Amino acid sequence: MTLSRKYAIASKHAPRILVRATNWVGDSVMSMPAVQRLRELEPNAHIALLCPAKLRDIWRHNPFLSEAIAFDPLPDVGYLRKQRYDVAVIFPNSFRSAWEAWRARIPCRVGFEGHWRKRLLTDVVLEPESEQPREKQITVNTTTFPVKYYPSLRHQSQRYLDIISYLGGNREFVQPRIWLAPGEVPELTKFVRDDSRLFIGINAGAEYGPAKRWMPARFAETALRVAEEIPCRWLLFGGAGDTALAAEIESRMREKIKDPDEIVNLAGRTSLMELCQLLKVCRLLLTNDTGPMHLADAMGTPVVALFGSTSAELTGPMLPLSRVVHEPVECSPCFLRECPIDFRCMERITVDRVVRTVFEAWETAGKARPRP
Repeated sequence: MTLSRKYAIASKHAPRILVRATNWVGDSVMSMPAVQRLRELEPNAHIALLCPAKLRDIWRHNPFLSEAIAFDPLPDVGYLRKQRYDVAVIFPNSFRSAWEAWRARIPCRVGFEGHWRKRLLTDVVLEPESEQPREKQITVNTTTFPVKYYPSLRHQSQRYLDIISYLGGNREFVQPRIWLAPGEVPELTKFVRDDSRLFIGINAGAEYGPAKRWMPARFAETALRVAEEIPCRWLLFGGAGDTALAAEIESRMREKIKDPDEIVNLAGRTSLMELCQLLKVCRLLLTNDTGPMHLADAMGTPVVALFGSTSAELTGPMLPLSRVVHEPVECSPCFLRECPIDFRCMERITVDRVVRTVFEAWETAGKARPRP
């Protein structure tokens, strides 16, 4: 059955809706405005969100959801079938996510055409042709290599809102937010209250690949320059694969910062919920374009985000207080995981420029954001 643009959920008093969430932290945060608009569209619906277990913490207290269902490694399709959902709202473009909803026998399945899955959907939300990725060859310094590009760029959050708009909902952007339960991680956050100085966070990793990472030596130099002017403490963040980066930054910083309590290296040591709690207490986060950047955004913590191979127009921070630092070289954004030439997009971002941006963001955040 092909559904009309007005959609079938309006005919049900209290429809049961399953939202298939994305599989990555940043994409999940960018889809949060769409979840809020879906709740506003259907205030009486039972809205369940299906997400990877590693991401459940950022969804489980969301007031716009009735429940968050985690899976690891695959969803229990039999369980989903028993829940008798009326509608599946499918955010990812993957074949698997549409196949899960089809196998769960959800009668209305809505999403983008995606990868070889059109027949698994009852309603296909059209993507603007200009926003579909293409490939081209570029030559820089006699080196020719393929890059992905978009004829026009629009923020990823707007794509998820397009699906809700198709259903009849409001497509206007609203700031994403992660809700935390008070007192969930008291042991980890206790040290935050031991000092009156505010925190600045540093996140030097990027799971996507090295093309998104500013150099750790420059992160350290920036921090030392900022510390000369701002009485603050430092939290070093990162996943399990970022421990070496964080250790290098800490080592360089400790050459001049002797107080052992002034730098706290938490790379590889926090759960997702703990990371959110700690980002919330930071006045500012200095980061690459990566998951923690989006988490800070949703916690209301301004970021200074360094963009190289990717586009801030597409995946940049959404908080108005945040700042983006980007060098407009001829090959950026290329969306490559590794740079095939001289890494000019990141090499040309100077410490001086980042320090100035941190000072500006710090001052603005201090005026607009109360102490946590």
